[in-house]
Amino acid sequence: MSDEGYCTTDEAAKAPGAEGPPYAECVLCREPTEYPESYRGITLCPRCEWQEAQRTACSG
Repeated sequence: MSDEGYCTTDEAAKAPGAEGPPYAECVLCREPTEYPESYRGITLCPRCEWQEAQRTACSG
């Protein structure tokens, strides 16, 4: 069976990282994120991303 039909995380679509300031604010704590201000969608700082991942993983 070929693995081509399965979704892989290697090529997952990620938000582009910012090359430098200005950075977008985290929607939860208002800290700077690693995303550019022009990024559309929910932007979370690394700490809030980690906490959100823990919440969704344990909500099972």
